[in-house]
Amino acid sequence: MKKNILAVAAIMLSCTLFAQTDSLRAVVNVNNEYNPVQIKVNKKNFTPNISNGSKTSAPKYEFTTEAMPYKGFVSERNTDELLPGQENPYNGYVRLGYGVTNEVDLKASYNLDVTDRDNFKMAASMDGYKKELDGLYNKWDSRMYNSAVDIEYTHTFNNLWLGVAGDFNNRVFNYQNAGFGQYVTDKQNSIDYGFRVNGGSTATEGFGYSFNTAFNHNGRKYSTGIEEGIYENSINAGGSAWYDIDNCELRRVGILINADMFLYNKELRNSTFGYDNYCSVDIDPYLDFNLGGWALRLGTRMNLITANGAAFAIAPDIKLKKSFANNVSFFAKATGGRTDNNFSKLESITPYWGFDKEVSKQLKPTYTVLDAAVGSTITFEPLSIDLTAGYVYTKDDLLQQVEYLETYSQHAFVYSNFVQKNTHDAFFSARVGYDLGGWLKVSGDARYDYWECDNHDLLVLKPEITLNLNAEVKPLRGLTVNAGYNFTRFTDGEEGTRLANKNDLNLRVSYNITPWLGAYLQGNNLLDKKYYEYAGYLTRGIHGVIGLSANF
Repeated sequence: MKKNILAVAAIMLSCTLFAQTDSLRAVVNVNNEYNPVQIKVNKKNFTPNISNGSKTSAPKYEFTTEAMPYKGFVSERNTDELLPGQENPYNGYVRLGYGVTNEVDLKASYNLDVTDRDNFKMAASMDGYKKELDGLYNKWDSRMYNSAVDIEYTHTFNNLWLGVAGDFNNRVFNYQNAGFGQYVTDKQNSIDYGFRVNGGSTATEGFGYSFNTAFNHNGRKYSTGIEEGIYENSINAGGSAWYDIDNCELRRVGILINADMFLYNKELRNSTFGYDNYCSVDIDPYLDFNLGGWALRLGTRMNLITANGAAFAIAPDIKLKKSFANNVSFFAKATGGRTDNNFSKLESITPYWGFDKEVSKQLKPTYTVLDAAVGSTITFEPLSIDLTAGYVYTKDDLLQQVEYLETYSQHAFVYSNFVQKNTHDAFFSARVGYDLGGWLKVSGDARYDYWECDNHDLLVLKPEITLNLNAEVKPLRGLTVNAGYNFTRFTDGEEGTRLANKNDLNLRVSYNITPWLGAYLQGNNLLDKKYYEYAGYLTRGIHGVIGLSANF
């Protein structure tokens, strides 16, 4: 049974993924770096850089070639006590923190060079919280705990490196009560695990290649509208090959190929939901040029899907970059492509997505017809300035709509149902950074987005104005203070309705007691503001953790 959640639902319609331009510089956001609640735990790249054909060499060209992105590890070590250039003697790291709202922050990692050709990495983490929050109708006991384990082993042969890795991720959480009924199912569980084999040549010139194959399982139990639960299995195979040319304006010829097969359980493939198993194949040929100091990539991105709106799509892959006098650079790009809206993608948007038999149909892939941008970077040490302007046209963009699901007569909960619309986004962004030799780093970036869609109520969680301020200060040896502030004004709906602005102030203080032992204090949402972090779900108030970290 499907109903709208009163008039307030119109205010909570949202679209969560918006196209990002290529960042020119990394900006450390304190909240993103240290907030213990993460949608995906340890999902960063950790494999060697296979895009340039070498595990250790610096990038040779302006534009790199990547195969499938891989998952990775937490790597934080207290190295402030080490002398400049001194090798870090520690292989392991562990961190444990606890907060007053039952927050847990546990991280551990170990990186060992078994031999000069063999490397072993392992990481584990657990984070989350339990706290009473405001729901749509009443208070509800919110809980969200994530745990993960990642393992990787890499061996380097004479002309080849080979890696084997696996990961397991688990999230336990609960939806909020939809406002009626005596009971609410409180056993939501999301499980994601997989393994992969990847490798590539170690050649630094001439012909190079990389390859990967992987299996991933993503399943959800209990309150999904299907008693048996749902799952998605994906099988991946892909790789890239390139040939570097010396003494020629044409510097590289390359191609990327990637294929994914998505398989669903029979309950999703029945006539009610109508899910189809399907394959998605990407083929991206390209040419890299160096034209009198101008780095140019000419390529195309082609995609074929066999079901779920079977179609062939093509998009440009054109990038241009030029540096002037070592302190000014210019770039322009026109790219695009198709993205599969698989379970992992939905999990990265919101953990509170769910199923309703009347509206939860299989989502089509999102197709970015054009992602165009121009920009410039100006650097006068210690000051740097980045300016970017662009336009993005997306077909079947993912948008969220608040619904409730009633699985039994006395069980009902709020979830995010996805809908798809075409969107247009014209934007301008600017960033200023100031770095004084490591003891003081200050940065600020602002972005304005103008969104268009045939239903503006679906855009009310799209950012219109975004401001980020970040600072890192090291006033004493071993002491680091990080502060961050994020302001977001959201897009107006059809009737001029607009959600409350996001005002998030966060602070972290860490101190290295010894080279191997440290302490930290982290606080988030210190202004105690209420805003929607996900469609239908308000963020927590003031929260944080205090803990210890150690190297070994």
